[in-house]
Amino acid sequence: MADLLQIGSSGVFGHQKMLNTTGNNISNVSTEGYSRQRTLNKSQIDDMGLGRENTSREINKYAAAEVLLDTSASNNSAKYLSEITRTDQVLSDKSNNLDDGMSTLFKSLHTTNDDPTSLSNRQLVLSDAKNLINSFRNVGKQLNSQLKTANSELGEKPALLNSMVKQVFTFNNEIMIAENTAKGVTGALLDQRDNAIRDLAAEIDISTIDNRNGTISINLLSGQPLVMQSSVTQFKAQPGNPHSDRTELALQIDNNELQLQETELGGKVGALFEFRDDAVIPTLSEIGQLSLGIADAFNVQNRMGLNLDGDMGKDIYAIPSTVAKSREANSSIDHIVTAKMVQNEASELTTSEYEIEMTSPTAFDVFEIKDGVKSAALAVTGTFPGPVELTKHGFELDFSAAAGGFQAGDSFLVSPTLFNLNDIDIAISRPEDLAFASVLSSSRDINNTTTSELNVTQITDPNLSFTGNALNTTAPQKIVVNGAGDYDIFNGLGALMGTTSGALYGFDLFANSVPPLNPGVGYEVQMEGRPNSGETFNLSYNDDAIADNSNGLRLAGLENQDKLRRNHNKNGETQMTFSEGFSTLISNVGNKTRTARVDATASAAKLTQSEEWVSGTSGVSLDEEAANMVRYEQAYNASAQVVNISKEIFDTILNVGR
Repeated sequence: MADLLQIGSSGVFGHQKMLNTTGNNISNVSTEGYSRQRTLNKSQIDDMGLGRENTSREINKYAAAEVLLDTSASNNSAKYLSEITRTDQVLSDKSNNLDDGMSTLFKSLHTTNDDPTSLSNRQLVLSDAKNLINSFRNVGKQLNSQLKTANSELGEKPALLNSMVKQVFTFNNEIMIAENTAKGVTGALLDQRDNAIRDLAAEIDISTIDNRNGTISINLLSGQPLVMQSSVTQFKAQPGNPHSDRTELALQIDNNELQLQETELGGKVGALFEFRDDAVIPTLSEIGQLSLGIADAFNVQNRMGLNLDGDMGKDIYAIPSTVAKSREANSSIDHIVTAKMVQNEASELTTSEYEIEMTSPTAFDVFEIKDGVKSAALAVTGTFPGPVELTKHGFELDFSAAAGGFQAGDSFLVSPTLFNLNDIDIAISRPEDLAFASVLSSSRDINNTTTSELNVTQITDPNLSFTGNALNTTAPQKIVVNGAGDYDIFNGLGALMGTTSGALYGFDLFANSVPPLNPGVGYEVQMEGRPNSGETFNLSYNDDAIADNSNGLRLAGLENQDKLRRNHNKNGETQMTFSEGFSTLISNVGNKTRTARVDATASAAKLTQSEEWVSGTSGVSLDEEAANMVRYEQAYNASAQVVNISKEIFDTILNVGR
């Protein structure tokens, strides 16, 4: 049986340890990542007094796991918000306001239509047309800079992640060694490992597993191991396949390499992937779609008029092609597939990516990839190797192969609207080349008895009906009102081509004739007024076109025409105007930014909540520690008094013996 001295001594030493622990807690009240420690003593089982004490951290493993998840989510949303805010600022910057540039161009067109012979007005249109393209280029340059920055940051992440993984592994080894010593593992070492794990969670989504030997194993949430009991996995940056200009991440597990998907990562790393692949690249594709749509519409309409020299109009803009990305496993790096917009079909272009799969050396399938979903094989027209047009998608493919040709299994990816915006440019330099006059004019016969007129309503393809500076003799050139009041249509050779009912007042004459003449003629006319039988109307090449602004009005009218394809139907509508295209572009990024801001606020609040949960179980409370300090001090003093009493008793016994 223990004597009074032993009982008191055990109390002194035990409460001294508890005082030390409490003092350590108070000293670390402001230390980030510090977990409150507690020293617990057990009473002697077979004797009296305090038994061996045990000092450990106050940890709630469920709260700690919640903090890891919320740390990843909060850092992910905060990083994504930071990145996409820069994109939103580029598009909302007044100096980059594409919509204003578009409006300015159309205002210049309206001004020039008032005096189509004015070279200064024409020069203003040409300057505004170039300024609009420069705006596209400037926005593209800034977004591509953001894209390169994201790629560079992703390229640097493996070094950081690998050092973090190795640091946790090192802490594991130190803890495992300390477990086998008399002193045991200190709370400070465990806190350091927890902080290292949380730093890793800020970069990527992870899950942890507590092992019996005191170590912690770490996996990605998708299951791939990062820290194992005896080894670690290393991250690796590599060029994408086939997008070699986009950095991808892989895991090196022993001798195996595992490609990682952005959806598997989370944290800051996942935010960079999401920003690059789901924000910047789609935005650049939309800008490409807009620029091609505008360029094509202006080119087509300008070709349907006469310039100030009396010649057929030319392209206003030079339109680039796009080279498809080749997969690494393809049979030859010399095999090239090129995509180019089909003239007058830009309204069919989408912002989708397309996969081209060779099924034989001369046959292939094309699939649209939209929102990550791969379509069925698309219909194509044309003859291999090209040009081969994708029906209702607005572009054509050209195939160029080295000796031996393509092989079955070769695969390519192409985004027709994702190209270097510096490659699109003004194709004309003379203001005289703007074709404001109509290529076709109409006239009334001198013997007509009414004021009815024949109006040229549209010219869809002047190449069908004009040779040089003359109307083809086989094209409609004369319309005569017959005895029944219907319209007989004759070509330049005097041959009757068809008849349109006079009852179709205000309708297109060629499209509604019997037999129909449009499509296939290249232009269309309507009758204004109600002519009498015998009246004659003539169509001819517009020789005297210097003051004509009819095609200029059509150029200005492009502002209100649906010339762009919606990438997502809106109430069944599949087309939109240029202004709607600009608004959609800006609102898409704006909506993503607003959503990111809400997510960042919510995830930060959730992280704060889980941190408070941890703080409630692991944080230091000065009030609680002060109370413990008083209590333990009193117990210490009382134990010391027990020791003094035992000494006095011992001295008394000695004195009695004398």
